[in-house]
This record gives sequence, structure tokens and C-alpha cells, in this order.
Amino acid sequence: MSRPIELRIPYRLGESLQEHVYRQDSHEHVTFGLVSYSNRGNSPLLLLRDLIPLRESDYIPNPEHGASWRGSAMFPIMESAMERGLGILIFHAHDHAGVPGLSRDDLQSANKLIPMFRKRVATRPHGTVVLSRTHAAGLVWLPNSRKPQPLHRVRWFGSAIIDFDCAAKSHQASITEEFARQTLVLGKEGQATLNSSTVAVVGAGGGGSHVIQQLLYAGVGRIIVIDPDVYENSNRHRLVSAERRDIGRPKVDIFHRLAKRIGFGGRVHRVRAAIPDSEAIQALLKADVIVGCVDTLFTRADLQEIASRYLIPYVDIGTTIRPLPDATGADSRVVVSGNVLSFVPGSFCMWCSGFLSDEKLNHEQNGPTRGYFEKNNQEAQVVSFNGLVASQAVTEVLQLLTGFRGIGLSEADLKIPRDGVFRGYKKFDGVAGTLTEWGAVRRPDCPHCKENLAAGDVVLEPARETHAA
Repeated sequence: MSRPIELRIPYRLGESLQEHVYRQDSHEHVTFGLVSYSNRGNSPLLLLRDLIPLRESDYIPNPEHGASWRGSAMFPIMESAMERGLGILIFHAHDHAGVPGLSRDDLQSANKLIPMFRKRVATRPHGTVVLSRTHAAGLVWLPNSRKPQPLHRVRWFGSAIIDFDCAAKSHQASITEEFARQTLVLGKEGQATLNSSTVAVVGAGGGGSHVIQQLLYAGVGRIIVIDPDVYENSNRHRLVSAERRDIGRPKVDIFHRLAKRIGFGGRVHRVRAAIPDSEAIQALLKADVIVGCVDTLFTRADLQEIASRYLIPYVDIGTTIRPLPDATGADSRVVVSGNVLSFVPGSFCMWCSGFLSDEKLNHEQNGPTRGYFEKNNQEAQVVSFNGLVASQAVTEVLQLLTGFRGIGLSEADLKIPRDGVFRGYKKFDGVAGTLTEWGAVRRPDCPHCKENLAAGDVVLEPARETHAA
């Protein structure tokens, strides 16, 4: 039985790929993609790392075929794949809507080229993909597999998640009366998408409890709740949905019960573990979106790397409330700041924006909050402030999954009216009552983007035999 194979394409590469393959000309245009790989149990995942389009001088005029090119054009592509240990995908497009098909020419090209690719990079998948304007089709030769397997889906990332399925949907979405008002914003297809989506929430405390509750009410079908802690008396004033009798109960169990009580069909998968544990990491890989509601920068750095490696959108929230004991008169007695940061794979990351830095991590390592979920007892917490940033995080998730604010892959769809600045980083001022679009810039020299984006699994290559004279 074949396993469903998904190809993920980060923002920027997605727009570039479409520009190449949809070009109108006297012949079809072919682009080659270099991909990493993750074997997520029964769901192999291909992750696009780079594109190498054919040059116009590489093509050979041939009216009998959509596109023909010189064999010498393959040498630099295969060399790059070998040097970087990546698989090769052949991309082209049929400019129409609906499910495309691989033509006889496509299959003949694949049968000729794929054995060459597999001989040179045997440990990576290779394949051929054809795109239409709405769907995709393809065959993938997985490592150690004799026969190709069909591609299941192509997932693009832009202002929202865009899925090109490899088969037509057999039925239209039907919505119950319970969500009738919500579908006025999200649409029937959007509501159906929520119902079939999986969102991972890391940290079920003051912010996470709001996020989980709202996702369940919104109709998200599956929520993975990751938190190793139990409910304590000090949590009672800020952890919504919990009861006094829950003291000593694992937090994940509280939200499993909540899902049943709300009764919209949403399910909570409980993971009582911290992020370094393999159980937590494997659970994250099953998510369509990750929401981080954690206290430390070290946790955020780990979540950012996982989101980057496997191309999973990541929404991070946090608040800091600091009392000012020396304030007098009409002066504010408190400073309330926070953030809502949405990472779209291929756009700026938390390192690009300066939210994470080596200096900040070093400071935290020597400070009072060194654990993954440990909160400094001197830091204040107020339920309303947590709820404000959590609600915005849920709105960001709804946009990513349904695109209710619009869907697109171009830079214009993510930019805000400042040159080179992209939306997705909002700053919260609780005293002023504002949540401002701050924006951030993707640094082309960011080592974390260069190393981690679409990198997939960490694979140890077999040692090469060496000889000495």
C-alpha cells in the first residue's frame, strides 16, 4: 500500500517556481528542484530547498514535444544535488485549472532521468511533478523503493497555506448550523479546512489555555497539547477552563476533558512531555500549524528550528508584566509588553527579526528561567493580557488555515507599507491597549535560515572509504 507523499514549498521559492513554469512561450518551461526528505512514519515528506531552472539556451526546438533540452544541462544540476546530498524533482506546468496528468513525454523523461539521479544520490527521493493552476500530479521514487509512488499533495506557503491536491474532491463542504455565523467570515471551505486541520499548542498555561479553548470553539478538528506540568494553585487565576478540583492534575488532561464538554467534535491529543523529548517532536511533525505559548527563549529557539526544518508555520506569543513600585500620582504602576509573531516558512524567522539572539540566550542561561516551562516567580501574570495576545494568535492561525484575509504567494501579499518589511510581527502594549504591526525583514545572511529552512531530518551519511598511498 502506497504512503501519502507531500511536497512542501516555502514562501519565495513558491512564487519563483510559478514564475518559471507558467511562462507563456513557444515551448513548456522546465525547472529542477532540490529537495530534502523526512520520513514521518506513514507520511513521507519532501521539502523544497532550491530551484535550478533551465536556461533558454538549454532548450532544443522540437515541435513534437512540449519541451526538449540538451543532456549537458543536467550536469550542474546533478553535481549540485550530489554536493548537497539532495534529491531532484522535475517541474513543469499545464496552464489550466483542475487535476493535471503526466503525459507520455513526462513519463519517458522521468524513466530516462530518474535512474541517473538515483545512481548519484541514492539516499534521497527523486521524482517528476506537473502543476496546474489549482492541482498537481506527480510520481516519486523513494530511497530503497523499486517502483514510484504517486504524489498526494503540494503545499505552498504565502499569506496563507495553499494546498494543491492530486485528486479532485468528491464532495462539497457541508456546514452545520453551529458554525453558520462563522462561515460568513471563513467560508464553507474554510470551515471544512479547520475541521480537518491539526494545530499543536506548546504550553498549556496562561496563554495556551486561551488558545486551546478558542481553537476548539472555532472547530479545529485536532489539537495537540504539549505540556509536562500539572495544574497548581498558583495557576488558578490565569489558566482558563480549569477548576479547583483539578489541582494536581496534568494540564493536558484538563483540555482533553474540555474538548468533550464543548462537543464540536474537536479532539485533543495529549503529550505530557517537554520539547527535547522525541515524543513531543514527533507530535509536532503532524501539525499544520504550531502555536508556542512558552516562557523561555530556549524553547522558542527549538520550536523555530523545528518549524523551519519541516516547513510548518509557527505562531509565537508572550507577555511580560513588570510592576513599577516607585510610580506616583497619575503614572502607570506597571509595564505590560508582549508579542505575536507569525513565522511563514521562507519569510523572516525569529533570528532575522532579532527576537532571538545568542546574547539573549546566554543571558537567559544565566538567569532565573532556565527550564522549558519554568516561570520566574517575580514576573506578574494577568488573565486579560494573556487573553488579548492569545486571541490574536488564534486569528493568525485562522488566516494561515483559511486565508480569510486573502491568499497569495507574492511579496506584495506579505509586505506592509514600508520598504522590505513584512507583516507577521506584532507588538503589544497592555497599558496603551494597542497591538501594533511592527514587521520584520528577512536577512539574506541569516545563518539559521540558510542552515535550517526545509532541511528535514538530520541524516548521518555513511562514512566514505578512503585510501592513502
